Amino acid sequence: MDRLDVVTPPARTLLESTVHAGAQVTVAITLFNYAHVVLEALESVRAQELTELDLVVVDDCSNDGGEVKVLEWMRIHASRFGRCRLLRHETNHGLATARNQAFAAAATPFVFVLDADNQLYPRCLAVCLDAATSKNSDAVYTILEVFGDEEGVMGTDLWDPDTLLRGNYVDAMALIRRSAWERVGGYRRMPVTGWEDYDFWLKCAESGLEVVRVPEILCRYRKHGTSMLRSVTNRADALDELYADMRLHHPSIKLP
Repeated sequence: MDRLDVVTPPARTLLESTVHAGAQVTVAITLFNYAHVVLEALESVRAQELTELDLVVVDDCSNDGGEVKVLEWMRIHASRFGRCRLLRHETNHGLATARNQAFAAAATPFVFVLDADNQLYPRCLAVCLDAATSKNSDAVYTILEVFGDEEGVMGTDLWDPDTLLRGNYVDAMALIRRSAWERVGGYRRMPVTGWEDYDFWLKCAESGLEVVRVPEILCRYRKHGTSMLRSVTNRADALDELYADMRLHHPSIKLP
């Protein structure tokens, strides 16, 4: 993967199971210190109406035992998936590297990105895959239900590259063609973590990729006080550094 902005490091395989090779979609979960909620995310994947499905979890060196919980769960439920893999980084490499590791480990034409604290409704992957194949799209996202500390909806706006220049409104939860991920160089490491997904969507827009929104609530986005955005990204000094970095890599951006 020489074209990736972040080269994937060696990862230890904690579990690898292959039942069949017929899936078109891999759910890629990145995990770092979400042992208390990751099983909820996994159960939402297991409950998908899409019958043929692969699963990859990349643990980015959690220190709360999350990888142990995932390993125990996978040993019970691996037969639900065509391919099932649990990889672990021996040191923490950050969100961009963990996402790229998951994409690199996938063997399907489509990958659905899921953070370990979020969830999917049962129809999500089947609907997204149908939208991607019927419209020949590079990526598909849905409306999100916000739950946890706050309630509401997100992702209601249609894909528009011009609007994206003024701020991100598309979450990481999306079905993405693996070829599109490789074409834009995957996810880029940021000076402060938290905007890797925004940077990725800007690269998709700049590359002219076809992105569509499904007008249904099919994903659940958890708002909580310990989230990365609240605890790290949205500090004033961090935002100043991110603004400067984004202007450097995306000169057309219209941020403060």
